[in-house]
Amino acid sequence: MFAIWESVLGGDSRDAIDGTIFDDPRVVSFWDPREVSGTWFGHHPLAGLGGDGTVVWDAYYAFEPSAGWRAAPSGAVAAGSDIIGSTDGLTRSFVPLLK
Repeated sequence: MFAIWESVLGGDSRDAIDGTIFDDPRVVSFWDPREVSGTWFGHHPLAGLGGDGTVVWDAYYAFEPSAGWRAAPSGAVAAGSDIIGSTDGLTRSFVPLLK
């Protein structure tokens, strides 16, 4: 799993990230202070999220195990936003994928 942190809200900084949020060795975190990733996802719709040109943040994407990334990611099976205010949506999208 990749977690990409962006500087979207005032006060967002690399030092402000709580490393215990994803306290799992399978999670790799990245800091994207210029919102490069969120801008890309905002211009490329995947699994019904993004594509309207706004920066995507506080969002998740799930990909099938065989997914790859060449010019763009393939195999998106779920996406949603927001995570912070609605963990229920994240749970509904991911729990079925774990079975």
